[in-house]
Amino acid sequence: MKSLKDAGSNSNTSEGIDLKTFPKPDYSHIIDNDLISDPIWIKFDDIFIDDDEGNPARTDGQSISHIEELKYSFANGVQTSSPLGAVMERPLQPDGTKHEKPFMLMYGYGRSLAQMELGVEGWAFNTIDATETEWEDIQSYENEDVAPKSPNKERDIVQVKTKQINEGRLAKTENAVMSNLKKTYPSRRKPSLDRIAAMIFENVGIQSKYAYYSESKIGLWRDNHASQWFGFNGEWDTYRNQYGYTSVKGGVYRTWNNALIKYAETGKKSYVNCFANTVSKGSTLIDQRQSIVREYIKLRINHAIVYGKNIKFLTLNGFFPQQQKVDNWKSFIELNQDDIELQVKQGINAARLRIRQAA
Repeated sequence: MKSLKDAGSNSNTSEGIDLKTFPKPDYSHIIDNDLISDPIWIKFDDIFIDDDEGNPARTDGQSISHIEELKYSFANGVQTSSPLGAVMERPLQPDGTKHEKPFMLMYGYGRSLAQMELGVEGWAFNTIDATETEWEDIQSYENEDVAPKSPNKERDIVQVKTKQINEGRLAKTENAVMSNLKKTYPSRRKPSLDRIAAMIFENVGIQSKYAYYSESKIGLWRDNHASQWFGFNGEWDTYRNQYGYTSVKGGVYRTWNNALIKYAETGKKSYVNCFANTVSKGSTLIDQRQSIVREYIKLRINHAIVYGKNIKFLTLNGFFPQQQKVDNWKSFIELNQDDIELQVKQGINAARLRIRQAA
């Protein structure tokens, strides 16, 4: 690790730091990596920096607390394994002359502002040759990392993609949006991509084949469509005399734990209504609904085996309507509780038999 003062001198080698030691970013899922230069040292006076407008992947610019965190980090030394910020070369002015500041900072605002406040003359950057859309995707994807950085917010991604659709640079279709999100953010978890897609669809008026739910959408469906009031987020339902929850595929275990706590504290039972993640060829709506039922039954069986008693403190009530022009938009798709209880009973008996045989 080298001191910031030494590394910030105008040199590529001996007096400062060997720039080749910094990693070159990989955006091959967005552009050809040959369009990304090796690191070059640039004076901050030669870089146009606009934190308010320069990075569309950040809706709120850089926070003061984050800059202070970076200043502390840099003051302790420079990690040459950390990625650099990036700039683009500004096109010539209308009169054919160069800009006074020939480079524009495209990402690395927090790092650059922290270094400037620490009195560094310049720093190393990668220059990238990309279109406006490619730059937006690069900026947004780059914000996914944390080192130490403020992690990308879902609403930041929604803003970028909404802008691209409104300007005609991203097709206004469900398939195009989902394909682009998966390509641009390959490491982001699927539930997050689902929430982002749903917000984009709502922003630009894309009519999806399937409805996807966020907390606000659940409330809107209850207010605008549901024939009967229901609880979510642990609300008390006076009609059913139970606490109400909602869950997405893969999240029933969290609701199970919340319902268990409520039952232990109050003696009152709970119910949960569920919905699917993004529907695709390899993960159909039927597949996901069946997976939710299996998850619930597995929890019931495991709890009964561990504690020796089959206590039903959480009911898997049904599913939110999601398939447009097929599901009834005024009610839940309720489940056959007798069939679920039979599967639970059979599963418990089978598990107990396996335990006896293994003893």
